[in-house]
Amino acid sequence: MTLTYLGTSSCEGTPAVFCNCKNCRKARELGGKNVRTRSQSLLNDDLLIDFPADTLYHFHQNKIEGHKIKYLLLTHSHSDHLYVSDIFYRGGARAKNMEVETLHLYCGKGVYDKLAARGEPMNIEMHLVAPFDTFTVGDYRVTALPARHMPGDGALIYLIEGDKTLLYAHDTGYFYDEVFDYLSQNGIKLDMATYDCAYVDHRIADDGGHMGIENIRRVVARLTELGVATDTTKHAINHFAHNAASLQDMLEEMVREDGYLVAYDGCAVEL
Repeated sequence: MTLTYLGTSSCEGTPAVFCNCKNCRKARELGGKNVRTRSQSLLNDDLLIDFPADTLYHFHQNKIEGHKIKYLLLTHSHSDHLYVSDIFYRGGARAKNMEVETLHLYCGKGVYDKLAARGEPMNIEMHLVAPFDTFTVGDYRVTALPARHMPGDGALIYLIEGDKTLLYAHDTGYFYDEVFDYLSQNGIKLDMATYDCAYVDHRIADDGGHMGIENIRRVVARLTELGVATDTTKHAINHFAHNAASLQDMLEEMVREDGYLVAYDGCAVEL
């Protein structure tokens, strides 16, 4: 199982479109891994997670043929994870000769309502899922878990089980107790977990909608205490805001002793 990070920033990107802060100036100067687009990932070559406005760029940059993607998981309805207009280009004169006729899209209520308000997307079957729903997506077994993010939207993180087991936890604050309980009581053993780290070195309360490194360390400790994470579990941080220490070298230094992977655009991880 391969997870490819297509975009690794928060909503404004890094460097942010209008920003001239020291982080953005340095990111423009250094380029490379320091330039980050909006959050999106691809599992193997058939399961896409989230759909920001940068999706078209991501596909071009990574030589991804969108017509071959079979499944789309959406975490929530914020615009950096759901760019509605481009979803409605899947069909008609804008999308011909597709290898996969129907894209199966899975989402919570906020996303479902936003898409449904525009009509029915062509060649897309929408599936409304709720927290703790488990469903089969091709060769994957997926469980939707409640994210601490965007109250009232039905925001989700996803547990994805295939030949390996992945916890995809973006966007969310510190996990709800119910999430820890579900993972523990169902005997989940994670091969990899990837965590929201928008605040990086800035402190944020556990009831906030994102995390920083300090929150993540306590999540990892709790997962380890419960036996959900083991010595072989890969832990990754992702979804960095430019207002925090979002430069790649800085991030890597801050978590060197933790052993966390610092995601960057185009980073591919074998679970």
